[in-house]
Amino acid sequence: MTSGSGGEKNMASLPKSPDSSDAAETTLHISALDALVNVNSIFSGVVFIGLAFSSNSISLVASGADDPCNPSSNTARRVVLCEVLAFAAYLLSSLIAQGLKLQLALIGAKKVVPNALVPINERFIRIGMAITAFCTAIGTIFLTLSIIFLIELRLGALSCPTSAWSKSAAIPLAVAVIIGVLSFLCTVLYAFFA
Repeated sequence: MTSGSGGEKNMASLPKSPDSSDAAETTLHISALDALVNVNSIFSGVVFIGLAFSSNSISLVASGADDPCNPSSNTARRVVLCEVLAFAAYLLSSLIAQGLKLQLALIGAKKVVPNALVPINERFIRIGMAITAFCTAIGTIFLTLSIIFLIELRLGALSCPTSAWSKSAAIPLAVAVIIGVLSFLCTVLYAFFA
């Protein structure tokens, strides 16, 4: 009876294998980073499509230079500026995510060697993932602004009293993106800081 309880004590005092929980956690981090990089790649493609469409923008409603529905002369510049800033944010997010994936892969490779166990720095991973998510959200906001400016170029200025088409396109887009970005950031904050 005594030896049985002592054996149970010895079993309980043995260190648990870090491989299973750490490997699962590393796999989850890598798959989250992969998903973020994939989203950034899709949005980066959208940026270049937007740049292609903004170069030959023809207004579909404005009739003359004095028409109040004509967008300002800087609207085309704003499209390009927002597209470039969106691409920069997506690129920064993807590069940080790729760096984190590299670190996680190296940590995983070191765990194969028994005497070279390196614990994952949770704080560094969380901060890096929060930065990638923040950059993706900022890129999405700039991309949305560029699309709204492109809508103004094609359908007329949003400030025009008769620009129902512009408002019908821009307002649902802005609302959908705001809801999407806020839910994305709340999910990220819950996942990595809860």
